[in-house]
Amino acid sequence: MSRIQRCFKSLASAGFFRTQDDNKLELLGHGREYAKLLQQHWLRLRPLAAHLGDTSESSSPSDLQRFSFTLSQQFQANFTKLLEEHPRKAKCPTLLKHQSTFSPARSNPLFVTKSPVTLLTTDFLVEPHRALEHFYNMQRESKIWWMRLSSNPSRYRIVPCDLGDDLSPKNYQAIDIRSSYGDAGEVTVEELSLVRIEDDKDFRLPDARTGDSMQPTVIRSVIELEAATCALLLDGCDHGRDAQSLLLHRNLAPYQCGITCLESEPELSEDLADLCLHLKHVINHAGLRLCQGTGFASTKDDSQLTEQLLDSDMLGVPYTLVLNDQTLKNGLMQLRSRDTRLAETIHISDVPDYLLNIFKN
Repeated sequence: MSRIQRCFKSLASAGFFRTQDDNKLELLGHGREYAKLLQQHWLRLRPLAAHLGDTSESSSPSDLQRFSFTLSQQFQANFTKLLEEHPRKAKCPTLLKHQSTFSPARSNPLFVTKSPVTLLTTDFLVEPHRALEHFYNMQRESKIWWMRLSSNPSRYRIVPCDLGDDLSPKNYQAIDIRSSYGDAGEVTVEELSLVRIEDDKDFRLPDARTGDSMQPTVIRSVIELEAATCALLLDGCDHGRDAQSLLLHRNLAPYQCGITCLESEPELSEDLADLCLHLKHVINHAGLRLCQGTGFASTKDDSQLTEQLLDSDMLGVPYTLVLNDQTLKNGLMQLRSRDTRLAETIHISDVPDYLLNIFKN
């Protein structure tokens, strides 16, 4: 079994996705939660953009529509929506964001995701004379964004796309940002395309600096949410370490914190459970995502504790609070890191401020 196949098996057993009879990947509960957090992270990216909401289509864009999308009714409707609903942002340059549902999914060498899929689209309307400058800047910003989300930033690269003989490089440009998994292949996580529009009197915006009317060039970014989710999950699993764990970005991990207690004295188990419930309330109130179920796990010995921590590692939980009977006496507990597998001692009064500072920084 190859390294990537083992990753697929581990992620399936942890409840992130499953393979259907037609060999398409379907996101399960943990995977859907991760996809939702990735989508929210995308919404916060480039915060000055005008958000145009959701649209639905019946089929996926063809290769030709990568450059002819400016002729579509949806693009024209989005431009009209910009003028009517976001007049202060209707100037050049400006950003538009919208989400679309398409079917079927696009394929890549590693997997195909179940239809329908969600496309996260950003349209950057820029001055024609600065279009290439903006295009290269957007490439760099997008690649850095993916690298920051990754446990292995070196796996991302920018791949130029062949335009063919019919398209002039002056008017069209296209690149893919791909995540590489060695001999297993690559996954395209984002597509960037530049299209120069000519002779369209209805598609004009004022220059933000001079106020002169101009016809903007469009740079479009498209992210297939489900494929990108699976790619990042594979990235977090394919880290080359001896021990199994899922190294997800701690701000995007479906669960940011877990609570585990080691009950060595049965007569104290009820009090320890009450303390765990208190910590659960404190952590939830702070807005941190706590591990599923009751929010905490009880173990009877070191062997069960080790097994529970390994299960948390495979869910990608960055930090776990480990309590024991001594915690009831002195308020001290262990904060164990998924990435280093080391633990530091903190006091109950430091929760949740200590955790919030970790995730903030």
